[in-house]
Amino acid sequence: MNESRGVEVNARIVYWGVAGAGKRTNLRVIHAKLRPDHRGELRELPTRLDPTVTYCMLPIELGEVGGVRTRIQVLSAPSGAEQAPTRKQLLDRVDGVVFVADARRERLAENLASFEELRSALAAYGRSPERVPLVIQYNKRDLSDPFALEELHRKLGLRGVAAFEAVAKDGGAVLQTLTTISKRVIRHRREETEREAAAAPAAPPRPSSPPGTTQLLTRALEPELEPDPEALAPELLAEEDDAAATAAAAEALFEPSFREATRAAAPEPEIPLAPDRLLTVESLGVPSLAGRTSVRVPVRVRDAKGHTREIALRIEIDAIEDKDA
Repeated sequence: MNESRGVEVNARIVYWGVAGAGKRTNLRVIHAKLRPDHRGELRELPTRLDPTVTYCMLPIELGEVGGVRTRIQVLSAPSGAEQAPTRKQLLDRVDGVVFVADARRERLAENLASFEELRSALAAYGRSPERVPLVIQYNKRDLSDPFALEELHRKLGLRGVAAFEAVAKDGGAVLQTLTTISKRVIRHRREETEREAAAAPAAPPRPSSPPGTTQLLTRALEPELEPDPEALAPELLAEEDDAAATAAAAEALFEPSFREATRAAAPEPEIPLAPDRLLTVESLGVPSLAGRTSVRVPVRVRDAKGHTREIALRIEIDAIEDKDA
């Protein structure tokens, strides 16, 4: 994040992922839902290596945040093996990353390879995904086996990262993702400012980046567009008047399990299932130990009206008496 004499904040957020994961779709939806006075032109920029290959750039003007003019530049990393140098260059002094994964099971290996490339590119600048504000978006969840998401998240091996299941083409979780990464970026910058101030107490105080990104993004929405309750959950719209409240609200999102983080940020409505309703089993998850004598099995079921929900079967194992003993 670059600051000019403490009066401006310019943040860069890069959407990273495999080809076709939905990076550009995210930017188009964001552009469509922001008011014209807060959004810049959604531009297609040519890459240096091949001008026929482009990537998207969207500037967002948040206005005055605690007396500091705040802007966010959102970019979508170009795809293709030959564009690796361009992707790496976009990470130079990046302030936050949204890793957009294609949630379909057949793209599991590609997603993992893309994340390893992200890790390697950040390492070239002396950074890592654990030290850079990061949000994961599992896009195309409508085309995915829900248990494939669990497997992907487990193999990514990330903890303390907010993650959301999304259907970007319909706008689902797009603004939620943007809001969360923006809050993480401002929180991270504030912590850096505090560390700098502690290291140089004699230096003139510099204004930190205060909370308020969520409220500014909410006001920037087109008035005729109703905020998607999945994209802007009540938890993310709560007023945050001090740094402690911001940190507490942010920490509440950083759950070790992506499904826990998603439910905490945007709880899915409960679908009551009547006892006499016909249920069919759609899929089974990977069994796991729930204790020394019990096993937990995730199950996805569908009722007669087409509603789906996930339940967990817990199997208790009792010792079998050996009658021949």
